[in-house]
Amino acid sequence: MPINLVELPALVARLDDSDAWHGFWRSGPSAHQVWLPTHPADGPATYVVILPLDKLLDLRAEAVMRLWRVLVGRSEGRRAHDFPQQTRDRHILMLRAFDGREAGASYRKLAEILLAFRGGKANWESDPRKNQVRRLVADGRYYVRGGYRDLLHYPIRLFEC
Repeated sequence: MPINLVELPALVARLDDSDAWHGFWRSGPSAHQVWLPTHPADGPATYVVILPLDKLLDLRAEAVMRLWRVLVGRSEGRRAHDFPQQTRDRHILMLRAFDGREAGASYRKLAEILLAFRGGKANWESDPRKNQVRRLVADGRYYVRGGYRDLLHYPIRLFEC
């Protein structure tokens, strides 16, 4: 299927020092990135996609299929690695807990605000939300200090713990 990469609407392209060509194309809600070792042809041309057989093959193949679907005028479909709503909600809680702790809030105060804890000191000592809020803060700290890179490959884990 011949494609005229240069004529894609709203394409942002640049050449780097080695004459490699990088294209960033937004089509509707999604963005697609293309890298070529040289400048693309001036007119329609046929391109070949080379995918390394590594741990990210699933994500790369899915990205190529989504790009192809948009280029031929079809719906790109749902991304297989979108976060489930429960995971998104947990990440929001993690960042809020981390921010609150960095601002000086106690774990108990965080549990009251984020997890609807109500009770006195005796209740706090035996409540499971005590450990839950500590885990939220620890996980938030992990993501803020570099763990956010793991989110780029979700659901694939590049390094096993």
